[in-house]
Amino acid sequence: MIARRPVGRIELALAGATMFMFAEAFLPRLLAPSAVDVTGEVPESTLLRLLWLPFYGLIGVGLIVAGRDVWRVMFRSPWLVLLALLAIASALWSIDPELSFRRGIAVLATTLMGVYLAARYDWIAALRLLAVVWFGLMAASFVAGIVAPGFAVMHEIHPGAWSGGWGEKNAMGGHAARAAFLFAFLAWRDKPHRRWWVGGLMISLLLVVLSKSATALLGASLGLGVLMAAWWMLKGRRWSLALAWGVVCVVGAAAMIYAVAPEVLLGVIGRDATLTGRTNIWVELGAAIEKKPALGYGYLAFWGLDSEPRYWLERAVDWNAPSGHNGWLDLAISLGVTGVIIFAIDVIVCAWRATRLSMTSPAGVFAVGFLAQFMLFAMSESIILAQNSILWATYAFVAAKLAMEARRSAKVSASFAAVASERA
Repeated sequence: MIARRPVGRIELALAGATMFMFAEAFLPRLLAPSAVDVTGEVPESTLLRLLWLPFYGLIGVGLIVAGRDVWRVMFRSPWLVLLALLAIASALWSIDPELSFRRGIAVLATTLMGVYLAARYDWIAALRLLAVVWFGLMAASFVAGIVAPGFAVMHEIHPGAWSGGWGEKNAMGGHAARAAFLFAFLAWRDKPHRRWWVGGLMISLLLVVLSKSATALLGASLGLGVLMAAWWMLKGRRWSLALAWGVVCVVGAAAMIYAVAPEVLLGVIGRDATLTGRTNIWVELGAAIEKKPALGYGYLAFWGLDSEPRYWLERAVDWNAPSGHNGWLDLAISLGVTGVIIFAIDVIVCAWRATRLSMTSPAGVFAVGFLAQFMLFAMSESIILAQNSILWATYAFVAAKLAMEARRSAKVSASFAAVASERA
């Protein structure tokens, strides 16, 4: 096997810059401020589209540098790449072929960025890289909220809620919640840089609170809860059983309360029965999906600015909705049941691999926590197969890295079995 060339500072810097671009913070608002509305929708800008091209080129170069491991990763995790290729192929039946093809290329590049990270870096090195990017974004958002509240604090809708470098409070809150989980994990496992990660954790949790986002608060609690559960279970089998029983009791009680008096549980998390209008959109999306159930309307074509189906949906809900506010429904509206099934298979495989890895490595604990947060936010955000998204790139990294770990585990198991057979 050919030795892998070590990662240099220039390559690290370029990878970090690419992940910063995928965060879509600050730059979209600074380069196209008139196009950003109160919904936080990322604007369509020719300048921004052209700005992405050199970064896509960098991803291609990175894949070449990563070498054969890239192909090994894609072979072990075919559903991930297949989903991105389906997005490009959807231009063949899309209601807006040019839009679906262009954005399909973007989501393939986003996916391959995650593959590159998995093939080129080990767990800690990749997570450190992500943490440095998140530390800069969180610190910049905090400073912006203090020195430029007109830019980083919402005024028209949700007045007083912080949005930081993003256009909407829920976007910043969600990112801060995910960053808090990453910082907490590294504070646990990366002792040489613990002070930095603890500082990042404090800033991120403060931004979660300042965002006034109930989903972000729940997401941060879920991520930190996974880490606390892992720490608790290290105490032994009895402690693990006690924790499992406690979780079952809490979840059961919450389910009973929701079944009997849902308004009580929704009130605790600051939501109404329509989840701030989301259920109205979901009903209309369900009706639209029934018209094109197999392959959908084409990747992101439904939400195009000139889309007729989007026009009628907005008339029905009386709201200029930029997305379906649900990752699964938006995937179905884009790629139909076919896309949903492919992604569901990938998630199930990832969850299985993450659970197995968590029994032997802290990296598995991170993967479990990340997937738990991802699935939680996917219920209210359109983050599944998202183009130019740091979150989807991170999902691709976790999925690809888990595929590589599963391959190594299979080799170790085969070697062990061979040795045992010889001794017998």
